[in-house]
Amino acid sequence: MGSSHPTFLKIMAEPRITFAYWNVQGIGEPLIRLLKYLGLNFELKEYKHAQREEWEADKAALNFPFPNLPYLKVGDKVVCESEAIAYFLAFHAKREDLFGSTNEERIQATVIRGVLSDVTMDTAIFFLNPANHSEQAKYFEEKFSPRFAKLDAYAAGKKHIVGDNINLVDFPFHHILTLIRKVDPAFLEKFPNLVKILDNFENVPQIKAYLETDEAKNKGILPPYIDFKFKSA
Repeated sequence: MGSSHPTFLKIMAEPRITFAYWNVQGIGEPLIRLLKYLGLNFELKEYKHAQREEWEADKAALNFPFPNLPYLKVGDKVVCESEAIAYFLAFHAKREDLFGSTNEERIQATVIRGVLSDVTMDTAIFFLNPANHSEQAKYFEEKFSPRFAKLDAYAAGKKHIVGDNINLVDFPFHHILTLIRKVDPAFLEKFPNLVKILDNFENVPQIKAYLETDEAKNKGILPPYIDFKFKSA
């Protein structure tokens, strides 16, 4: 005899969610934190860089026009590309407020996303070129300081990067600034408003609970082909 308990029926009605990425943080980590924040149950599928053949086999079977990592499967629906996945999850969880509470917030979130894209590119260039590692202080001063000074001024008086409420852009924003802080803990301290934004994000109950897990603490940060030693674990 089947159960008619409301919780059982709710579980049976919910499509299975699978999120897949490499077995490092990378661009997948902000999306895992978004999934945790939204309280969505999901299966995490991690591919190893040393065993790319598994990904290549799954890639061919995804039945998506642009198969890539990360990817999200919700029932029979497949979504690739980080920003598209974030949008899909917000719609799936009926959390359109994560795009912004007002039109102005939505516009500002798009602006921050553009700035963040530049920061992310400069961060990738830093890690991928070993010559930058020995010149880290100079690289950060030239590439990050001017932009971070502007971001710090913009963040003054804000709880999160766009306003009082969490926005989708907070997730990649937190991740990239945390990565930079791991490279040079003292560097980010020069921008107290950004530090406050990071602290506020990390104290959101769902985020705090996840960051305290072994899963979050022990996951590798960079892919194996990048040889870099962090000052702070």
